Amino acid sequence: MALSLKIFLDIITFSKGPQDLPSNKGLMNSVIIVNLLVALISFIPQTVIAMNLANTIIFIIVTNLFIKAALKVRSDFSGENNFNVRYVQVCTSILGIHALFVLIQGTLILLFTNSDAITPESIPSDVAIVFLLVSLYAWFVNGHIFKNALDTTMIIGLGVSLLHGISIIFITLIIIQIFA
Repeated sequence: MALSLKIFLDIITFSKGPQDLPSNKGLMNSVIIVNLLVALISFIPQTVIAMNLANTIIFIIVTNLFIKAALKVRSDFSGENNFNVRYVQVCTSILGIHALFVLIQGTLILLFTNSDAITPESIPSDVAIVFLLVSLYAWFVNGHIFKNALDTTMIIGLGVSLLHGISIIFITLIIIQIFA
């Protein structure tokens, strides 16, 4: 696991890609559990843990389906048959990076902002800036992961990363509408 953490940190610095992670379903399941555990952490006093868990579960499910679809399209065009190996590596990468970025974002908010000022009606600008900066960097890292996973350019990787983010937001909004 320590070696995998080093690879995740290397992915964050753009020096490695998802192909450098082992294709290990146990590691992927561990990363899913880490995401769920991170969702239990309350970085701000107003956090509703159930909403964190719901968002994390939606993220995990949509991410797995999105990666499966993207790699299916890629394998149909390229004719390669290492779909399962690459699927596990990419899912592990995206979900592992997500857990790391949530921890980084939460830590930055705790250390450098006044999170007590957050209300359901307003978010202080310092919290919004931390959220936007970390999210922007995460978008680039996910673009890097998709670039390597799909054997394409960084621009297309960023586009796929943006599409991934939009699909998560879209599904979340649909679920909110259903259960609200």
